[in-house]
Order: sequence, then C-alpha cells, then structure tokens
Amino acid sequence: MRKEKLSGHLIALTLVLPSLAAAQTSGAVHPLIEKDFFVGAGVFFPDKNFTLSVDGSVPNEDIEFDEVFKVDDNEATTAAELRWRFGEKWSVQAQYWRVSDGGASSLEEDVEWEDVVFEKGSNVAAGVELDVARLFFGRRFIANDNQEFGLGLGVHWLEVSAFMQGEIFTSVGDSEFYRGAVKADAPLPNIGGWYTYAWSPRWAFVSRLDWLSASIGDYSGGLWNVQAGVNWAVSDHIGIFGAWNYFGLDIDVDKSDWRGSVDIAQNGPYLGLTVSW
Repeated sequence: MRKEKLSGHLIALTLVLPSLAAAQTSGAVHPLIEKDFFVGAGVFFPDKNFTLSVDGSVPNEDIEFDEVFKVDDNEATTAAELRWRFGEKWSVQAQYWRVSDGGASSLEEDVEWEDVVFEKGSNVAAGVELDVARLFFGRRFIANDNQEFGLGLGVHWLEVSAFMQGEIFTSVGDSEFYRGAVKADAPLPNIGGWYTYAWSPRWAFVSRLDWLSASIGDYSGGLWNVQAGVNWAVSDHIGIFGAWNYFGLDIDVDKSDWRGSVDIAQNGPYLGLTVSW
C-alpha cells in the first residue's frame, strides 16, 4: 500500500515537472535565500513507533502499539509549512502534520490499562493519534548570497490521544466490554536553529533542528524535530523539496485523566513542492 501511494505521488509530480521547468530560475541567488515568503506542502512517509503507558494504582509497563496490535507503521501523511521574513534579520515559521495508527489483535500476553487488565488471548483494538503544530521565531546571524544561518525560540503544540477496547473479565468471573481512552495536549517551548547552503541558484541544502528537555506543568521529558534535505529551484518561484525528517517525543504525563508516559518516534522521507516570493 505504501509503495502504491508513493508511486502515485511520483507520477503526479512527473506530470507537472515539464510545465514548471519551462520557466527556469533567472536570478543569481536561490529563491529560498532571496525571497521573504515561502510556502511548502508535501507528503511524509514516516516509519512510526508509538509506546505509551497509562498507569493505575501502580506504574504499568509500556505498551508498544506497533508490536502488540500489528498496526501499519508506514502510512503516508500530508504536511505543510510556511516562513515569513520581516525586517533584515527576523523570521517566523510554521509547520503542521498529523499521524495516526490503529489495529486489532489477539493478545499474546496480558496488557494493563490503568487498573484494567486485558488478558492474554483477548481480542483487543487500539489506536493512537498525534497532531503537531510548530511555530518558530528566529534571527539570522549569517545571511549572504549562498548561505543562511539562524537561531531562535519556538513552541510545538502537541495533541496525543489513545484508546484501547475489548472484552475484560470482572471480579465475579463474567466478561464485559471495556473502552479506555486518554488525551493530552500542551504547548512545549523549544530552542532551535536552521542552516541553508546554496551551491548554485538552483540547488540548496536545507537543514533545521528543534530541541527541548524540560519539566513543564504536567509534562516532563524531551523533544527532537530534525530535517535535512535538498531544494531544486525549478523556477524563480517554484521548487521541489526532498528531505529526511525525524520527530521524537519522550515525555512523562501527570494529569488527572492520564498518568503515565508516551514515547513517539517518526522518521522517513518527505517529498513536496515549495513556492517562494
């Protein structure tokens, strides 16, 4: 399924390339460095790993969703980003993507959710969703015709939700249907930086890194958001972008409706189009 989706996106991109290439870049500087406005949209093909625990009266073991429920960890997702430079040195950037996993399985071992135990052999369904919105304010410290380097502060707004449902055994030996669900959302501030190097008016290397390790309110842990790739300027305004993205989140949650932890890792290729002006 993943290969079919990827082939479809590549075919669509191949069809639009001839018309884009008809208007080649005429400037001496790559558009990503020269232009103040940038918008990008594309498809992210991450390998995903979701591990979480929902503690009850005692800490429970982590649940590895991809192994326990045989979920599809290679599903493609769309992503979008933008940047606006204002003044000579300042910029603001935004980014958004969403991923989800779900599956069902006959459990090979007992699984605990709060104080409820789904016993070995039970048929249980589960799912996890993650929404990420990123806002970043930066200042350029290096800016010339072929490179740009900057540092800044940002915030990731995260929304994580998960559920598990299936038959459980009661204290009197009967079975009943049970569904447990948790949800957490929070703004997590971070520091970060970016670097762009254009070795010609048409080709540029682009990289970005965001990092957090702190205890903030009901959450404590760390966050990494990394991107490295290449942009090909087909024209003065249109570019094709290919990159490798990594997003990692490892936090402990101490809320009234969710006490436990969540560990999420996503990494894989990103392919998209960019517009600069």
